[in-house]
Amino acid sequence: MINLKNPPYDHILLDRLFQNILEDDIPSPGARYPDGDYFQYPEDLSVSGYRICWQLLNDGVDVKRFRFLVLNILIKGGTESVEQRQHFKYVRARFKHLRFACANFDRRHRYPWSLNLVTSLMGHMQDAFKNRQIARTRIFGTILFLTILPAFYALVRFQMRSFLPDSNKNMIAYHQRENAKIDSIVRKEKITAHDFHDLRKIISRRVAFNDTFRVLHSSDYLDKISLYLADINGEMGDYHDRLVEKNISKPGSYKENILILDKKLINKIVHLIR
Repeated sequence: MINLKNPPYDHILLDRLFQNILEDDIPSPGARYPDGDYFQYPEDLSVSGYRICWQLLNDGVDVKRFRFLVLNILIKGGTESVEQRQHFKYVRARFKHLRFACANFDRRHRYPWSLNLVTSLMGHMQDAFKNRQIARTRIFGTILFLTILPAFYALVRFQMRSFLPDSNKNMIAYHQRENAKIDSIVRKEKITAHDFHDLRKIISRRVAFNDTFRVLHSSDYLDKISLYLADINGEMGDYHDRLVEKNISKPGSYKENILILDKKLINKIVHLIR
């Protein structure tokens, strides 16, 4: 287990990383993947990448305050408060980014189950109160509240700290495996909602990887890649929101859908993995 606290990252870098995260699903029409050689990974990328993502969550989230927010929303069955919604969104963004960091930088390339559970529950609860589903807000809110109580959250923190750094060679091999999964999905004539969900998760992980990489190693090349990735991620996010809304009006429809993705979006994704 490595020391995740020292040396601490400057708050300016942490703020820049969080700003990257907030902008990573904003479509950028006209964004182009940059020409030039593939950007080489520095030797310390695995360790430094995970450390800054861990610090972003560790220093940026007051769990006691968030616990009170979750309790407040679940009791009311929702919230229309802009401040509360933003607070919830920002906490979830930090948790999601650390979860992605586990997949990107840890040599096991997987989400710790407790961290994944908490982060997933946040997503379900947020979808529920955004769509004014009182019962679902209370159900997911209650389970989420239990997972961020001290007893369970101690396990979450233990798993977050149990990081095993990866080598650059293995990280590149991991990205190549992810690219192969993307290729197998976009080659299909018909894409199921499950395929789309898997595809979106891979793209989101790649976005998070680049968001972190370009903060630690500033580069115009990496900034251009981020614009390109954000354009893809934004389009897929909009599509996902429409699927969720449709599933609310017709439960079960998400899994039944056969999707026809925009050809331009498919071409952007194919160009990314080539």
